[in-house]
Amino acid sequence: MKRFVDDGITLNKFSRQPILVECPFCLKNATVYTKKIDDVDFEQPFFSCQNCCKSFDQKAKQENNLGYFSGVYLDIEETCRCKRGKFQFHQYYAKKSFVPQFIELNCNFCPISKRIYPNQFDIRKQFNRGFNTDPYFGYCLTLCVATRNGLVFAYNQEHINCLKDYISANLRQRTYLNTNKTYFNRLPAWIKSARNRKEILKAILRLEQMASTIQPLTNK
Repeated sequence: MKRFVDDGITLNKFSRQPILVECPFCLKNATVYTKKIDDVDFEQPFFSCQNCCKSFDQKAKQENNLGYFSGVYLDIEETCRCKRGKFQFHQYYAKKSFVPQFIELNCNFCPISKRIYPNQFDIRKQFNRGFNTDPYFGYCLTLCVATRNGLVFAYNQEHINCLKDYISANLRQRTYLNTNKTYFNRLPAWIKSARNRKEILKAILRLEQMASTIQPLTNK
């Protein structure tokens, strides 16, 4: 029988390590991490994307409104005159001003091409998606898997390992008194249920596979 002893772990334990997030500008893998700055008593959070080379701290993000707060999605879907194909385009832009005046698209069935003007189509604002975000910048987590009951997500590999040990345990014990602020106590009931153990473990396996392909920044 596998046993797990919960000594009062909180999400702060996992946020001290680099957190894998989705870059709001290029939609590739990025990292949120904390770093000690001279003459400052606490570690300062930073964002860094190795793909588009954007890097900034919390203060710069707040002053310049960087990321999801001003981003938009452009959705284009128009039937071609051949009646069997469509012109399709789905893209995220960090700012509405980045949306081009026109886009050249090809039919997905025939060789016809067409110049399409985005202002005729749906341009949706991108908002913060809530609990599956990092605690410093509010950017969406990379390690997130959907199940029939809800989302299973993790900040990093350490988070995955700890969650896996908890879910796979047949016996779970606590060594603390205050349960209100702990990570495992705040997990949804469907994640903690033994009935869903097999499904949650499959989701965790997918998270492990995703994490194995990503090289996060080291916390310096």
